[in-house]
Amino acid sequence: MSVFFCRNFSFFSPANGLRVLYFLSIIFLFWTTLPSALIFAKQSATPLPSLQAATGIWDMPTARVLPDWHLRIKYGKAEPYRYYGVALGLFDTLEIHGQFTEVSSLQGFSGPNNYGYYKDRSAGARLVLLKEKEWFPQVAIGAYDAIGTLLFPTRYFVASKKINDVDFTVGLGQGLLGGQTLASILAKTKRQGETFNTSFLFSSPFRQTRVFGGLEYSWSPKLTLSVEYSPIKYEGMFGGPEKAKIPVNLGIKYRPTKHIYLEAGYMRGNELALGLSADLPLSPQGILPWKKEKKYQADEQKRWRAYSSSEDKLAKLIGTELRDDGFAGVAVASGKESLWIELTNNKYLSDPKALGRIATIIDSLSPPHIKTFYINLLKQGQIRTSLQSSRKNLRAFMESLTDKKAFLTFADLNLYSAKHYKEFFNKNKKVSLIPSKYNWYSFELNPRIKTFLNNKNGFFKHKVILQPRLKLYPWHNGTLHNELEFPLYNEWDTLNFGPLEKEPTVTDLNEYEKHSSPRVSMLALEQYIELPYNIMGRAAAGYFETSYAGVGGELFRYFKNGRFGIGLESELARKRDPEDLFRLHPTNKHNYLTGFVNLYGLLWPQKGLEAGLKIGQFAGGDFGVRTELRRSWKYFTIGAWYTHTNTNNFTNPKNIGNQEKGVYIRVPLSIFANHDIRGHLLYVFSSFTRDPGQMINQPTSLYPLDMYDSVDYSKRHLEEMRKER
Repeated sequence: MSVFFCRNFSFFSPANGLRVLYFLSIIFLFWTTLPSALIFAKQSATPLPSLQAATGIWDMPTARVLPDWHLRIKYGKAEPYRYYGVALGLFDTLEIHGQFTEVSSLQGFSGPNNYGYYKDRSAGARLVLLKEKEWFPQVAIGAYDAIGTLLFPTRYFVASKKINDVDFTVGLGQGLLGGQTLASILAKTKRQGETFNTSFLFSSPFRQTRVFGGLEYSWSPKLTLSVEYSPIKYEGMFGGPEKAKIPVNLGIKYRPTKHIYLEAGYMRGNELALGLSADLPLSPQGILPWKKEKKYQADEQKRWRAYSSSEDKLAKLIGTELRDDGFAGVAVASGKESLWIELTNNKYLSDPKALGRIATIIDSLSPPHIKTFYINLLKQGQIRTSLQSSRKNLRAFMESLTDKKAFLTFADLNLYSAKHYKEFFNKNKKVSLIPSKYNWYSFELNPRIKTFLNNKNGFFKHKVILQPRLKLYPWHNGTLHNELEFPLYNEWDTLNFGPLEKEPTVTDLNEYEKHSSPRVSMLALEQYIELPYNIMGRAAAGYFETSYAGVGGELFRYFKNGRFGIGLESELARKRDPEDLFRLHPTNKHNYLTGFVNLYGLLWPQKGLEAGLKIGQFAGGDFGVRTELRRSWKYFTIGAWYTHTNTNNFTNPKNIGNQEKGVYIRVPLSIFANHDIRGHLLYVFSSFTRDPGQMINQPTSLYPLDMYDSVDYSKRHLEEMRKER
């Protein structure tokens, strides 16, 4: 972000004198409503929504940001603009926001089409530099629509201070906030029309700058009065609204419920404004309150059976009890004084919570001669979490008689199980691992919505499908993936979108998605392999997705309890026939080959900040790097990626120089349930569909590691073991 310097600064020019008087008179009216003895507010101001998705007054930003992991969903209207957007607060110091702006004064495309009014998508961010203190304001910098098509570009430096019930804001703006017209901004930018144009964001700080400001008065906890001075030349904006009669926007913001805001305002002296927003704290307990899980308590009959059982029968009894409690892939071995348990946590979002539930069950059932427990959590056929603890130490921790530090002093929690495996089976050489009743299949039914944005024949085009997936487990660590698609509603057959290359990677997707008949989208065999030195392996062959068939393989190794990792990955595939997915494409006989080095790092464990690099050859033969940054918190994940590749091997101008980028959010399924439930929904929002930077989807992947499955996370959140109690 450029540092702001003021050149051509004309707030005190004669032309602005009347505007300043308007603004100061409004401030004076509000000031007279304050008590005569001003006391600085001890609590920070509420980050109220602007007319757009970002926190602000009306058109002006403030230095406020949404709290960490709070989401805002927003609709605002002040003709000719209609805003549909979202904003997210991160770390209590950063707010990111994005939206679609519909311009009712312009048609999207000439000629007959279903697109409607012109629509622009844009994004912005605000970073708090200094937090508000008793005598000092909160200070932030930010930018909006500063990368891309540059239809509404702004940069700003802003400060806000709350005094009693009034939150004051003053700032310096550039771009539209600097009083420039869109034409004058674009005249000084380079590479106009590019989808990733950074010329404004990193332009010289010595450009036209204007003062903006305003205040918000909390009349009551539910009602806020807002007024701002705007330096924007509205008549010079994209879409050409009327010239402002006065440079002041004002109105009210009303909160009828805890998370809902209604807004009504009068903009620039000639336009009414309306807004509706929902500000929601993200939590795994979402729509429905969770029911408290019944505490496990073994009855006397089960206890007696366990106490009188042989080692093998005890292993079978405990394995059955864990399986009946909801865990999968359970296998148990019982020695003279210890138990070895392997299973998959398919029950809880939290691995520590799963460890706590398992500990409660085996402690309740095991006879007194069992002194040590080995609890191992599996994922993708390999142990990812291995806990060794004495029964006495584990019970003391579960009953809160010792803290986490004391527990880990005498227990051992590792990423891999080799040390614990040798320790247990060297002491119990004749003991065998006894699996509970084998689950040879699993079934899930997933609804999906595929959305294509910004097509000439319609801004939103949807395909709604029902996607049943049957997984068969014919042998150890082997999976046969069977997936069908049943379209329930399909608008993709009306898209005006065709391949950009003779041998496209993804721009031929409509040839596959336009069909409305049931189809086999995936039929693939996958095998997980345990290799020496704790290296995980995966190999797959078959129909991977609707458009590709082939083979793929992956190796990965984690270090430092899952903090870091490195791996190799490659796929070789051909296109499937869009008319008959069980055949290969009759004309496109190109072999799509990928090869990557994958790097993973948990950069800031306490805040869930992760990063990944994928370096190598992508499906189109373009070589480059895909950089991914994501943040996981409260079992939600938001991430973004940017792919930079050499596009010289492409022929279409839309592909040459294009860099793939996008954002995604992963939402825990538990927000739709009344109890803790494993699994997530993933929604991806990518840039324009182009052929560079594309990958071939696999049934599953080893990279990147899910932070919540790492030993590093389990150690830092070990107290969650007690939640089961």
